[in-house]
Amino acid sequence: MNFLRTGLVAAGVGIVLVSGVFGVSAQASKEAVIKERQEFMKAQGGDAKAVSDYAKGQGDQAAAQKAAEDLIARAPKIMALFPAGTSTTEFPDKTKAKPELFTETDKVKAMITAMQADQTKLLEAVKAGNAAGAGEQLGAMNKDGCGACHGAYRTKSS
Repeated sequence: MNFLRTGLVAAGVGIVLVSGVFGVSAQASKEAVIKERQEFMKAQGGDAKAVSDYAKGQGDQAAAQKAAEDLIARAPKIMALFPAGTSTTEFPDKTKAKPELFTETDKVKAMITAMQADQTKLLEAVKAGNAAGAGEQLGAMNKDGCGACHGAYRTKSS
């Protein structure tokens, strides 16, 4: 009987330890996703800057075209960078993603769709050598996509 009791206790301890490891692993995984999306957003910012420089006559068309193509390639990946459990509620010191972003996904997807349409027009303007048009489309993309999402679903910096 003692052997059975000892075995059950050992099994229980094992389950608790394994659960703890998975809990820590899940936490670390979520922190990794937060870091990945922050790096992703910084890369998008760099691409937007390259297009902005071109629109201002301070950058070249080839760099702006590459940047616009990068923005288009990144857009479909955005939603995957926001898995449940990675908002300011769970990680107040690591992210600025408001909890509403995770419950209002239809609105977020609509913003991404609008941004993608603007990105397509942005690339067309850059390819055509229309720096002023690229600047206008970059402004539209920021208003309809980046700015709309950040305004609604990102906490302000303190």
